[in-house]
Amino acid sequence: MQKIFNLIINYKMKRNLFLLFAFATALASAQFNVETHGGDQIVDGQVIAFGTLNAELGYYVNNESTTDEIYMRIEFVSAVNYNGVDMQLCFGLCYDPIIEGQFYPQGGGVITIQPGENQNTDGDKFLNYNDGGGNLIDYNFRFFQVDGGGNEIGDDLSFTYRYDPNLSIADQNLVNAKIASTDVRDVLVVEALEATQLRIFDIQGRLVVSVQLNAGNNTVNVAHLPSQMYLVEMSNDRGANQVTKIVKR
Repeated sequence: MQKIFNLIINYKMKRNLFLLFAFATALASAQFNVETHGGDQIVDGQVIAFGTLNAELGYYVNNESTTDEIYMRIEFVSAVNYNGVDMQLCFGLCYDPIIEGQFYPQGGGVITIQPGENQNTDGDKFLNYNDGGGNLIDYNFRFFQVDGGGNEIGDDLSFTYRYDPNLSIADQNLVNAKIASTDVRDVLVVEALEATQLRIFDIQGRLVVSVQLNAGNNTVNVAHLPSQMYLVEMSNDRGANQVTKIVKR
């Protein structure tokens, strides 16, 4: 009888430990964000377009945790109209060329970022130097977090570096739309000079509003959103894209 009792106790203890581990794993959402060297946050699904060769997109990966270090990698997911032969990716080390479907750092390496810090280098960047023969080129990348064993955890962040030779220097990453005020309560007012796609993300990077704006004055209802900071991404059909921080009161 005692043996059966001990088996039951051991089973319950192991089961509780398993549930605790599963619970902790389930809580492991993204603990990072990515921003350009200019301080503009890059959001999931964003397209960042350039009209010139050798356009450098410098970035920082920020650890949002105040207690835990994080381990980061980047995947070169795919390319459209070219490959990675004339694309440089720097993340700790610089890689050139890069290969579709490969992860960086190579060889299972990771970039370790301390709590509340970033990777602390101004040299990390994406850089294209292929003219595409006059065609648009898309390079699709994915940032993701891994645990100490190299297993992917939490939410990832995907974005596209676009080379578009049809963009003039003045047109790069510009959307002809302006937010009237970044301090809002129930309504976000946007003056658009062209058709514009507007998406709002919360501080966890989740999409909470997605609307198509027409040229003219537009109002977007945000009364249902909790009071906090949000990122408003506006894009047009030329691939130009811009992100603005707002505060919902």
